[in-house]
Amino acid sequence: MRRSTIRFLVVVTLVVALFLTVSVTRGARGTLSAPESWLITGVGWIQSLFHLPVQSIFAAGNKPDEETAMMELQAKVNQLQKENNELKQLLNYKKEHPMDTIAARVVYRSPDRWNNRIVINRGSIDGVKPKMPVVTARGLLGRVVNVTKYMSEIQLLTNSDGGPGIAAVIQNGSEEILGIIEGYDMEKKCLLLNKVPVTAQPKKGQFVVTSQLSDIYPGGILIGTVDQVKLNEGQVEQVVYVKPSASFERFDFVMVVKDPEKLQLNQLSEQKPSGKGGEKR
Repeated sequence: MRRSTIRFLVVVTLVVALFLTVSVTRGARGTLSAPESWLITGVGWIQSLFHLPVQSIFAAGNKPDEETAMMELQAKVNQLQKENNELKQLLNYKKEHPMDTIAARVVYRSPDRWNNRIVINRGSIDGVKPKMPVVTARGLLGRVVNVTKYMSEIQLLTNSDGGPGIAAVIQNGSEEILGIIEGYDMEKKCLLLNKVPVTAQPKKGQFVVTSQLSDIYPGGILIGTVDQVKLNEGQVEQVVYVKPSASFERFDFVMVVKDPEKLQLNQLSEQKPSGKGGEKR
């Protein structure tokens, strides 16, 4: 392997390691210091510039034979077809859901925090702000937590670090059953909808969507479907296991939702004196 390639890999490894350290230690401030901002932007650019299999980097100094070249070409064609299908699905979603959105590409996802956060290639210069919802063509994915000029960090619904709950409703015919999405069961691969009254009768397969009462999420965004219902430990409320509609395993493109009404609510809440026991999101 050439020395330049080794040096490049060492630099990238150090940058990623430093990024992970910052991600673990900074908490959920919503704003970033200048070094943190440069770090997220730098890592995102590196990831997007070198959006190729690692094997290609190691083979940079070798002239590929015809079979290897064909395999690499086929891999690129498969990736382009996948991205094309994903973009078509996003376009159809936007037609069916006339919301003001910002399309973005995922440029970084930490292997150590796979279920927690991703970085996209849109930032404050594109109109992205903290707390904005993020969706795919299948439904709700998460929300913006940190923003730089050109990059943004997204907290996924599967994040196990906690955070504000999401006001959601189960669509039960003409009625709606209100609850709060809080947490994710890694074993069952389901979101947890808490505070559901024992008198409610949710059924498997019913849709779960965001509530209009949320101060972050517009109402009606699909979260998933009811998978299982249990009584909580105190036997006074029900816990509904919600199978997410969005896939958290593999996606390349997302949309950030710009909702003027929710932005005004956020500005109003920021003007109020801070207190204990704030409203669930």
